Amino acid sequence: MSATGNANTFLLFSDVHFNPFADPSLVPALAASDVSAWKGILASSSLTTYSSYGSDSNYALFESALDDMAAQAGGVATIIYPGDILSHNFPADYAALTGDASQAGLDAFTVKTVQFFVQEVDSRFPEATVIVADGNCDTDNMLGSIGARPGDTYLSSTAPVIAQAFLNTDADRAAFTAGYSMGGYYSLEPDGPTGLKYIVLNDNLWISQYDDPSAGVLELAWFASELADSAQDFQKVWVVAHIPPGAYVAGVAATYGQTGQVSYQGNMDDGFNNAFTALELAYSSTIQATFTGHMHNDDFRLLTVGDGSDAAALIRIAPGISPVFDSNPGYQIYSYDTQTFALQNETTYVLDLGSSSPTWSREYDYAETYGVSLATPQEWQAAYAGILTNPVSQTAYLTYKNQDAVGQSTITAANASVYLLAPGFVTPASYNAAAALLAG
Repeated sequence: MSATGNANTFLLFSDVHFNPFADPSLVPALAASDVSAWKGILASSSLTTYSSYGSDSNYALFESALDDMAAQAGGVATIIYPGDILSHNFPADYAALTGDASQAGLDAFTVKTVQFFVQEVDSRFPEATVIVADGNCDTDNMLGSIGARPGDTYLSSTAPVIAQAFLNTDADRAAFTAGYSMGGYYSLEPDGPTGLKYIVLNDNLWISQYDDPSAGVLELAWFASELADSAQDFQKVWVVAHIPPGAYVAGVAATYGQTGQVSYQGNMDDGFNNAFTALELAYSSTIQATFTGHMHNDDFRLLTVGDGSDAAALIRIAPGISPVFDSNPGYQIYSYDTQTFALQNETTYVLDLGSSSPTWSREYDYAETYGVSLATPQEWQAAYAGILTNPVSQTAYLTYKNQDAVGQSTITAANASVYLLAPGFVTPASYNAAAALLAG
């Protein structure tokens, strides 16, 4: 489909998981210092190499990623960040390396870490609006990686930090702060009514590990209301969340390797997964795009219905900067139509940590690779059909899935089908039915 308006671009990156504990010798100074001194302290580290596979982003990797993004996309007006500012095991690492087990000490260090992340992004993109979702590691509680709970100090203490640097008007800052401080989710029309609304979810409330489903039910009702309002106003929506729906495919593959059986395991609780996908399809003419992270892999989910209505929704999953799950760091630059807000294309850039001298480079261009754009449901379906049936497209998808981290992938000829089903079969029933059909 040809563009009906002007083309513009935005930057998508996710899952930095910045680790201020990467050089333990610096932690006492970081804890004792104002955030204004952090850059100098971190730059003084004798550890100057990038984080290795299996670890979160150190200072060198974080700075390198930001510098390359600024070189490739310094003029963008919009950045989408689907969550996870903080490193894995952040509360436990803080207590172990400082000897401070207090909540107040953890809260203060957490806020400084977020401040540092924000100031470094803002220093490269001072004019950009940055849309931030809460990640499952973005929390100051000791309960593990289940995200911030409604009313958590993490949300109320980091909201003004994010709002002041990443949003450009008092109205936007107020709208963000009101929603994010309370539950980690909010809606926003940056810089006024442009015809595009961002609905930013805290879908950590929808994972099975979360022990209060009532909070997730309230958010789901809010999401439905926001979508209904936008549809009534003929407004287009971009949804931003942290966790994608569908199969936790690495877990499915691991079980398959042990038992020889393919059985769905979800990223979300099954009920919330099905409710979310149903809403995305019900409002597919309103939602122009959905963006998530969490998987650290370049991937997508294609939601379709079989009732002949041709309703479809596309969820783009951002590569991560952190290589903790053995993927190369990556980010993406998207183009979109400024009148319809439909996506057009994306280009992915990666840092090959397996190289003897890692450098950032362009990995691939979506339209060049799959022969279609990102503009229409028909093109989304054609791209997925090619991935399932065309050896060239299939190899590209499976290679680019972990940002071309050669030798690190767990995908084999034996389990490739487990991964190939995940983009297009996003509910437990549809995934298991497709797997059974394939096995038969």
